[in-house]
Amino acid sequence: MIVQGKDISQSVRESADVCVIGSGCGGGATAKVLSAAGKKVIVVEEGGYFGPQDFQQSEEWAFTNLYQQRAGLATDDLGVTVLQGRCVGGSSTVNWTTSLRTPEFVLDFWKTERGLRDLSAKDLEPYFARVEGYLNIHQETNDRHNRQNRIILEGAGKLGYRSASNGRNVDGCLQLGVCGFGCPAGAKKSVDVTYIADAVAAGATVLSDARAERIEIHGGLKRVTGNILERSTRKPKTTFAIEAPTVVVAGSAVQSPVLLERSGLGGASGHLGKHLTFHLTSAVIGIYDSPQHSWKGIPQSAMCDEFLNANGDSGGFWIEAVPVGPVLAALAFPGFGREHRSIMQKLSYTAASIVLVKEIDSEGSVRSNDNGRPELTYERGPRDREYMKQGLAAAARIHFAAGARNVMTLHTRPTVFTSPDVIENDLGKAEWDTNDLSLYSAHPLGTCRMGEDARTSVVSSRGEVHGAPGIFVVDGSVMPSSLGVNPQVTILAISERNAERIAER
Repeated sequence: MIVQGKDISQSVRESADVCVIGSGCGGGATAKVLSAAGKKVIVVEEGGYFGPQDFQQSEEWAFTNLYQQRAGLATDDLGVTVLQGRCVGGSSTVNWTTSLRTPEFVLDFWKTERGLRDLSAKDLEPYFARVEGYLNIHQETNDRHNRQNRIILEGAGKLGYRSASNGRNVDGCLQLGVCGFGCPAGAKKSVDVTYIADAVAAGATVLSDARAERIEIHGGLKRVTGNILERSTRKPKTTFAIEAPTVVVAGSAVQSPVLLERSGLGGASGHLGKHLTFHLTSAVIGIYDSPQHSWKGIPQSAMCDEFLNANGDSGGFWIEAVPVGPVLAALAFPGFGREHRSIMQKLSYTAASIVLVKEIDSEGSVRSNDNGRPELTYERGPRDREYMKQGLAAAARIHFAAGARNVMTLHTRPTVFTSPDVIENDLGKAEWDTNDLSLYSAHPLGTCRMGEDARTSVVSSRGEVHGAPGIFVVDGSVMPSSLGVNPQVTILAISERNAERIAER
């Protein structure tokens, strides 16, 4: 059953075989596998529970109710805005459905550089296949691409860049264009309507509006303590305590290391909260002579993967479409005052593409601040800066090839290309320091990284925290490096694998 914070008036004291903290890809997959194995599972989730009937197809409503810090989570210097879900289903509830396997060159790196020898493409194949079948992951037919996705396919094709339709986890998609606000049709196979629903059907209990504050160890038992929150104010209304011999932390690469730090766990190696990667993202905006209505239709169904690991250095970038509604546009578009208003007035005539850089020399960290909440830092390396510059140039060329009149970047001082011939020169004149270019992340990873050597990692390849038997981390934080692709399939596959091993304990 799902018990919402609004229905809880007294403190909660429960026991279980497993307490799972977080209900996104990691927590949801774990809860499903363990419940099916006959374990008594209690899931605690900081965010609220919403069904398809609750989603309001509104940016303002979604940012307020479904996202961490109302979509305002950022690094301490405000250089990178981090978009994360905070609701039952986690970020899967608000992502744009792109579903891709881990590239083999990434898995090879994990084996050679991180010593993870049982996470090869062959090892993970049955889990990838299971996830893809369960979530109905498939490519859209050409007639279902909206204009901004066709821009990628058409523009890349004219330039000779490799492009393709990407996998999507949907069934019966109505092309409403509101994937980022929760699917009101229930067509998106997000974790809340799949893994969590199946876990509940198998006997699991989900407490929503329940923020875990600490994990305590009492002999063979662990106790997860925290607060039941008033959803509208986020203020505590009462407390909860869940006792279980096994605890699974699945709060994301931002929240999980902070919870472990507050609990005095996982810090022996000095790597807890370190090695944060963002899949660093910026965008170009094509301005066209005819209306593009880039907020209509499927938000993300095509990609250009020509430039990922193209030099064999495990770096590079990826280009995808991005839906641009008025709120997101107002936050991201460059300029101030009249200049910004002038750009916003062209919104119907714009189409955007994002550039996502797979980090090779950039990383950040997450630590607990004085209030016990996440504080993020991030430093960009020169090679990744260069890949971002190359990515913006390639995306701009794609838009010109698809018929754009002008193309602009998200530089604070507007950088507008008037033809393909000026791209390199104009980017050379642009500024690239912190806050000179709007940067985003929807794919933070790596702050509790896996490894068999307890001196250089936080958890084992099974996800068990070194030095803390019975406490596991199963989410994006365990990834040993940036993936270079959207991470939900990777997280789900590895989480299912590790949950099977937890069930065998």
